[in-house]
Parts: sequence; C-alpha cells; structure tokens
Amino acid sequence: MTERTATTTPDTSDQNGTEPADGAAPAFVAKTDTTKSPIEANELLRADAGDVQATTVTMDRSGAESVTAQRVTMERSGAKTLEARSAQLVNSGVAILKSEQAVLQGGSAVLVSAKEARLVKSRAAVVVAERLTGEGELKALLHVGSSDGCIRPVLDGRSALGLGAAFGLVVLVFGRLVKRLGGRWAEASAR
Repeated sequence: MTERTATTTPDTSDQNGTEPADGAAPAFVAKTDTTKSPIEANELLRADAGDVQATTVTMDRSGAESVTAQRVTMERSGAKTLEARSAQLVNSGVAILKSEQAVLQGGSAVLVSAKEARLVKSRAAVVVAERLTGEGELKALLHVGSSDGCIRPVLDGRSALGLGAAFGLVVLVFGRLVKRLGGRWAEASAR
C-alpha cells in the first residue's frame, strides 16, 4: 500500500486513471509506523511530485524534487534531496540524503549523511556516518566515520586529506611554472 500524508498533488496526470477529476490526490486510510494506527492520507502512485513535506511519506515508482518528513519509505523511486528522521530506500536513488537512520537496499546515493547508516548491495559516492554497516557488495568513493562489515571505500578521511593536500601542491607548482614560462614568453615576443 502506498501512503503519503502530504497535501501535494502530482504535476502530471496519473497514467492509471486513479486521480480524481478535480486534480487532488485520492484520499484513503493508511497505517502508520509500528502502532499501525489508521490515519487519513493522500496517495500518489507512479507519478511525479514537486516538494513534499509530511510526517510520513511512502513512494512507489514515483519521483520528487525534495522530500522532508519524519519517516520516508521509497521503493523503485527517486528524489533529488531527502531529509528525514528515518529513511528506507529499496531499489531507489537519491542525490542528497540527510537522516538520523538511513537504510539503502539495492539503491544509490551521491551523498549520505546520517548518524546510523546501513547499506546493502548499494552504491554511494560519499558516506558520512557516525556508524556505517555494510552488507553484501558496497561501493563507496569516500567514507568518513566508523564502520562494520566489508566496507572498502576508495578514500577514507585520512586518504582524502592526503589526496587534497597533494592536489593543492601540484596546482601550486603548476601555477608558478606557467606564470614563469608565461613571463618569459611575453618578454621574448616583446623583443
């Protein structure tokens, strides 16, 4: 069941004909968190949304520009930015994920910033987490923080600092070399 406690309506009409004629998202009764207490919610299935702000957001085969919520569950969906207290992404992608607790299963992210993160067969360019647990094949370019499991990032905090210092030194030396050669070339062409 797809649930959304946001009042956002889709930018495009629903392909499967479940959108009412007045353009509002169809209302239904959803079950929340572990208490499974019923609440009134709006549904957005296989559609795109702009900015979504809600207590609980569940997306299935949908997309959004930004999502801000207490709890977010995404399945085969995507978002540009996601900020939540708890986020669970299954076969989904996000550019920037900020969360206290984040779980990515078969998903991908450019930046993950979380207190606790669990990545299962997922990819992330940068992971900043106080505690990271990895299961299966985890691909990360840069990881900052402690980790459990088989996590072998290309860069960790220390190696990124060393790489940055070396890059800065190379740019400095190259810049001075170009300046010196450029000055000699200008003198030679002036004669």
